[in-house]
Amino acid sequence: MGFLSFLRSKPEPQKHAASAPAAPPAAAPAPRPVEDAGAMVTRAEIVDERHRLCGYRFNAPQLEPALIDTLVAAHVPQFAQNRMALVQLSMDAVVFNRHLPLIAPHTVFLLDRKAANLPADQIAGRMAALRESGCKVALRGVTLDVEDAPLLTACDIVVLYLNEHTLAEFQTLTKQLRLRYQELKLIVDGVESWDEQRMCASWGCNYFMGHFLTTSDKVDPDAKIDQSRMTSIELLNLLRTDAELPAMIEVAKRDPGMTYQVLQWANAPSNGQATKVTSLQQAFMVLGRNQLYRGLTVSMFRLGGGATKERDESLLEVALTRARFLETCSRLPQTKRDELFLVGLLSLFDVLLGVPMANLVSKMHLSDDIRDVLLHSEGAYGPYLMMVLLLERDKVDRALEIAAKLEVEMEALPSVGQAAFQWAQESMHHTSADD
Repeated sequence: MGFLSFLRSKPEPQKHAASAPAAPPAAAPAPRPVEDAGAMVTRAEIVDERHRLCGYRFNAPQLEPALIDTLVAAHVPQFAQNRMALVQLSMDAVVFNRHLPLIAPHTVFLLDRKAANLPADQIAGRMAALRESGCKVALRGVTLDVEDAPLLTACDIVVLYLNEHTLAEFQTLTKQLRLRYQELKLIVDGVESWDEQRMCASWGCNYFMGHFLTTSDKVDPDAKIDQSRMTSIELLNLLRTDAELPAMIEVAKRDPGMTYQVLQWANAPSNGQATKVTSLQQAFMVLGRNQLYRGLTVSMFRLGGGATKERDESLLEVALTRARFLETCSRLPQTKRDELFLVGLLSLFDVLLGVPMANLVSKMHLSDDIRDVLLHSEGAYGPYLMMVLLLERDKVDRALEIAAKLEVEMEALPSVGQAAFQWAQESMHHTSADD
């Protein structure tokens, strides 16, 4: 199933009148209700050595019993059936078995060695209880001291915070951990740039958390955009300016890969075509302008391949979650919500392509509102993008202040955020094989 066919999938009931990534004028699929969701679930991306987004650290601004209930309601155990879900626990949670509802094959419970303020043997007992329940254990706050050796032998993952050490101390710690405990995996948190990620990887770290994934790496103001992406941009411009069909067909024909992709989208089972679509003219008619525009925008993340393929796929997951949240968080008119979806996707194009945003915007026909937010974080959409960026950085209070000013329905935001995340997960799942 291609991206366009998934975006045209069956609608769900919705509390908000938000648009779906389906052909207009159909209403958007609803954010699925999150039972008893009183707090916004926040996520921090966990990226592996191949730059794959292999999981998330999940949190919510609540005390632990309510936090666990919220994470269960947000389907974290279902997520952890296939990918890593890192959740911090107190030692008491283990004693009173509060963690049991979150157990899944890829759940990793994080214990804080220092915050526990317990003897090593008692911490080891808690770790053993967690492992016996069938989950993995991560520790933070460990040292190379002799008393920590049994803990390091018993745990699966150590979480290190880059800003808690000098670089020399951090290098020594990681190298010694690798030397002494060869089965141990290392997660480093607080990674803010790709240079820091590469440095930590060279010292033996396996997983990385921080804002580096969505930051530009080695921006080249003179970089050229490859031909397939230029074809996509040219088609996007024609669609944006309501160009005639023959002009769009002529552009698509220049790139055999683009022609193939558009035909694949049109022939997806969900489009319900009784006969096979064999021409670009038929394909464009079946898909419609709005769906074609969205599909082309999304496909930009998958046209690079090569050394950046895994990173691009990770960026796509973040961009889809961001775009879907922006689209469904407000009660703005349909056209405005469509533009917010595009803002979410386009906001990572400079990171994706390694060129300044100004260079990209200059090649695309965009509304003034979209240009203002992409170039200057200003204009009508500026507060919406700032709100979602703050949520991505776990700054919930500041994000909610902006939401209040935007007159966004505050009580619905947890459900909207969770539904956007689930929608992006499903999008990635249904398209990974074909795109």
